[in-house]
Amino acid sequence: MHPDTLFSADYATARDKFLAACTLRGLTPQTYAHPLAGAQREMLSTDVVRVGPANARRVLVLTSGVHGVELFAGSGCQVDWLLTQHRTELPPDTAVVLVHAINPWGASWLRRYTEDNVDLCRNFIDHSALPASPASCAYDPLHAAIDLDPQDTDAAARGDAMLAAFAKARGNDALYNALMAGQYTVPNGMGFGGQAPTWSRMTIEAVLRRHCAAATDVCIVDYHTGLGPYSYGSIVALQQGDDLQRMREAFGRWVVAVHEGSAPDDFSPVAGHTTPGYERALPHARVTAGVLEFGTGRPRHMLDLLVRDQREWARGLGRTQLPGVRRELLDFFYPDDAAWQRSLVDQSRQVIDKGLRFLSHGP
Repeated sequence: MHPDTLFSADYATARDKFLAACTLRGLTPQTYAHPLAGAQREMLSTDVVRVGPANARRVLVLTSGVHGVELFAGSGCQVDWLLTQHRTELPPDTAVVLVHAINPWGASWLRRYTEDNVDLCRNFIDHSALPASPASCAYDPLHAAIDLDPQDTDAAARGDAMLAAFAKARGNDALYNALMAGQYTVPNGMGFGGQAPTWSRMTIEAVLRRHCAAATDVCIVDYHTGLGPYSYGSIVALQQGDDLQRMREAFGRWVVAVHEGSAPDDFSPVAGHTTPGYERALPHARVTAGVLEFGTGRPRHMLDLLVRDQREWARGLGRTQLPGVRRELLDFFYPDDAAWQRSLVDQSRQVIDKGLRFLSHGP
């Protein structure tokens, strides 16, 4: 199947293809309408479709668009599965739930973050007891390099110099972690985890409670892009101990465990990730959760683009139309490369097959 049939470069088209694939399969998705409009003034929503019995004890959940602008890879993989698989191929007592565009606002506006500037992968914490995380402490002195007028070239140059000096003194990985690992004190800053659950978090929690109510064994895969070798799909686990062992039983020994010292520098622990959030949402089930991360480019280039986008956002720019840096973010997180897209489809099919095989041999 040609990639153009599956993949899209804007939210509205991606949603149309997902809904059309559901129709071709004779499936009726549930729509969770978002309160805001998209960049094209389109309606925004998270759309959910289930294949398999309503009371299945084993459920595979495939999500796309946690980081909005990363939607398009996962969306294409979801459409591919809908168009190429059949209900009779599922193992007994097993269902697959596809969650399309958890963060539809970010997908439409081509931002990593939600409408309230929250990194959804930092939002799954108990906000009544906000963590005094090392990342928050590291971020605070760098915020001056973000909260500046991007149209003032001198100010932008000073901000760039501040970030470069930090990276020179401590390394690029330390800079990435300081800006991105999660902070809860600066609402217009980078890596902001929010001060309350976001619409997207509450929506995915509601979806999981609804579709996994009867489940005893749940496997969840979030599609992401950005980190790792170009076009390679890394399976990334934030779980530890027996939970991590299950991830490796499901997807292989090459699972990247961010809490292990052997993990690549690109992948590091963060606060408020979806994985522990999913576990808390499903206390009655055995949850095996991870990320399928497709590589696109150099981490430092990604960080530079996110810094530029954040500077504009912090100054109120890009709220009514898409600025140029958003298009650059799209190009980074979703390369216009048919070979890259075909590689994603092949790897996604393998991961889905492994997830279903793992569930079929569950307890």
